[in-house]
Amino acid sequence: MASGPFLLSFLFIFSAFSFHFSNANLVLPVVKDNTKSQYYTTFLVGTRPSTRVYLVIDLANQWSWFACDLYGYNTNSHEVPCNSPKCERYAPGTFCSGNACGALAYTPWSNGLFAGDLYEDTVSLYKQTQQNSLAQLSKVYLPKLPFTCADKGPLKGLSPRTKGVVTLARVPVALHSQISSTFKVARKFALCLPSSTSLGYNGAIYFGGSPDYLSKSLITTPLVINPNSTAPIYSEGDASVEYFIKVRSIKIDGTPIRFRSSLLSFDIKEGVGGTKVSTMDPYTVLHSEIYKTLVNVFVTKATAMKMTRVASVSPFGTCFSSKSVVDNAKTGPAVPIIDIIMDGKSPLLHNKNARWRIYGANSMVKVSDTVMCLGFVDGGSKPTTSIVIGGKQMEDNLVEIDLETSKLGVTSSLLRMGTNCSKFKGI
Repeated sequence: MASGPFLLSFLFIFSAFSFHFSNANLVLPVVKDNTKSQYYTTFLVGTRPSTRVYLVIDLANQWSWFACDLYGYNTNSHEVPCNSPKCERYAPGTFCSGNACGALAYTPWSNGLFAGDLYEDTVSLYKQTQQNSLAQLSKVYLPKLPFTCADKGPLKGLSPRTKGVVTLARVPVALHSQISSTFKVARKFALCLPSSTSLGYNGAIYFGGSPDYLSKSLITTPLVINPNSTAPIYSEGDASVEYFIKVRSIKIDGTPIRFRSSLLSFDIKEGVGGTKVSTMDPYTVLHSEIYKTLVNVFVTKATAMKMTRVASVSPFGTCFSSKSVVDNAKTGPAVPIIDIIMDGKSPLLHNKNARWRIYGANSMVKVSDTVMCLGFVDGGSKPTTSIVIGGKQMEDNLVEIDLETSKLGVTSSLLRMGTNCSKFKGI
């Protein structure tokens, strides 16, 4: 498939906004599917011919995979043989499937685990060609990205525009891991998820670090390892491949909400509890105890602001009349501010505890012309993870995963700075 128009428009919009960065010199676009509230990227796989794939971004999957037949991908070559050094190198999680090395394909919505053959092939990325400018981008090729060729089985629940998943989890086969080892760039990546792509403007994944002009605005907190795997299949002793952080408390307009602090830590035996980030959950999901107290405090604060509560709209439990909510020109609906207080001190906050501040644009969801709802979901009394920070709360924030220093960095809303993540045009 030809890629010229895509590259030209991608270049044009980057040049027009004159973004400068030297750390994050490898990029891919991010598109939001508004109907599914999922985020996906696109790139070319293979050469002569190449196949353009559209894949949902997942911070938790153990493998990248796509439905090869639906894309017409040429599987005559690049298959990883069974019992080969490559197959063994990608273990654990590989197995013999006839003469081929096998791996799995799945999503949170698929009705089980699906086996497929493991392949390696070249994929294309975009790279800056000037040290401090995106006025020009060039293609760069990553050889031998491992992925599973799947059938239609695991596609359930995915955006109809996509036919698979690209993983950015803490695994050697992840796209960022392969980029780091091949191009010798820093082991970190940053997500800028767009809040909308209805006008054709997209977000971006930055490999190698955040753009320079935003990196100084990152508030960081240590990444923590969940010692128990949260994957659908694992071996005894495997740690989770997802990204967890230590949350200390949650405040609403400065008022702490009260719940058992033990929910914020891992149960050593089972690995339940704690806080993680997820691009596959459209909204933040909370343990029932946390959710109920958050809603109670939020509603009290909202009532004082003369916000009128109305009937809830699934999946949300707390909704308001849009007419009763004042709009802030910069940060969306003027509603109570939610602070996720994290481990670590931040120089940007005068050495106070690190925080992820959530303004109205990230806390409220418009469900109709007359109703908006608090974009947090009750996860029940026995969730695997107590707090799952979802895509809505990450939109128009720059979120950096730094595996060099084992830290997560977040800017909070870019809208405060007069910008957002929906800046890049190309798909």
